[in-house]
Amino acid sequence: MACAQSPATGAAEKGQDLLTPLLEALTLEPKYQPALALPHTAKQDGGEISMRMRNGSAHVLRCLKVWYDLPPDTFFNAVNIMDRFLTRMKAQPKHLSCIAVSAFHLSCQFTPGYSHLRDVPQVVPDTRDLTTISQCKCSSGDVTRMERIIMDKLATDLRCQPPVTPLTLLRLLHAAHSHLAAPHLAQPSHPTSLTTLVHKLEIVECDAAAATFRPSELALALLALELRHDAANEQLHNACIDHLQNICKVADDSFSKCQKVVAELMDQYENQRHSPHRQRLVWKLSNRTLRQLRPTDKFTTRLPTIVEMQGPSHPPIIRPRTDSESSEMYMSSSEEEMDYDYDEEFPPLPTPATSMKSPRKLPSQSPHKKVPPFLPYPQVSRKHNRLA
Repeated sequence: MACAQSPATGAAEKGQDLLTPLLEALTLEPKYQPALALPHTAKQDGGEISMRMRNGSAHVLRCLKVWYDLPPDTFFNAVNIMDRFLTRMKAQPKHLSCIAVSAFHLSCQFTPGYSHLRDVPQVVPDTRDLTTISQCKCSSGDVTRMERIIMDKLATDLRCQPPVTPLTLLRLLHAAHSHLAAPHLAQPSHPTSLTTLVHKLEIVECDAAAATFRPSELALALLALELRHDAANEQLHNACIDHLQNICKVADDSFSKCQKVVAELMDQYENQRHSPHRQRLVWKLSNRTLRQLRPTDKFTTRLPTIVEMQGPSHPPIIRPRTDSESSEMYMSSSEEEMDYDYDEEFPPLPTPATSMKSPRKLPSQSPHKKVPPFLPYPQVSRKHNRLA
């Protein structure tokens, strides 16, 4: 009969299971570490890629990841492929968009764990759709040729080993910290959400200032900044971070600089989130599209609303309108039509003659014959008390 496993033995085995992949990732970390040497701004000749251009391409890759609803691994792998290619090759700015799209397509092809991260089979976006959505101004054939160049220059087969990215270290360090801090928490606190950390790490990865640090430094710095919000267990979190820092062999000076850069990037991101968006959405339409659109600002109803269960004796009901030009035109035309219909159904009686001096003459009567005065209404004779 097997003996029951003690809690201490189980915790030790779990800690060893977490430590082994962490040490493997730290061993492969220098192999996939980019070393960008790009200027901050483009020069006047425009023959070199700058940091701002690289940041713009990284944001495009993140938009593509959101557009296709892909896991975050595809974005981090694509940025890593792009940065390592820019480290080894000196490319022109006009080729940067093609390089970024090609790196994203390669990442979608060789990102492991695609099927278990999503409940649908792995689907690689079409190159024609990528070129259209990203507006990279290149063809699908250019993307295919650029992929072969990237695979040749990097001299790595993505099918064998995925690149070690800050996302890889963040998952391992987050699990290790949870394992170390869980038994010693003084008060029950809400655990730090890994989804929130991954989202913030995507923002940090889009900036070239963070690409100069090791992936383990970025992940650990972001985790340390996030744990500062738990003031009740501050000492425990600091002790766990120091222990993980020793395992990753991160120097104190480099770790402090990395924390400062990450904090500045997150402050900029938070300020942009809370600031009001003042940019107006402007639609640029062609003349052909404008001719096909119908004006919606002067739409009016031609007929009034018909009220149910209303007899002909009641006057028509006209809805009130605003004092606009179209409303005035509508009211005038509606009143004329309503008067005309009312006259046909109930014709008015002719008005009596106001004067007897100018009697009405018919064209068929003779002008010499005296015509009695025209009386439209029957008159009562006072003498005989009867109708005349």
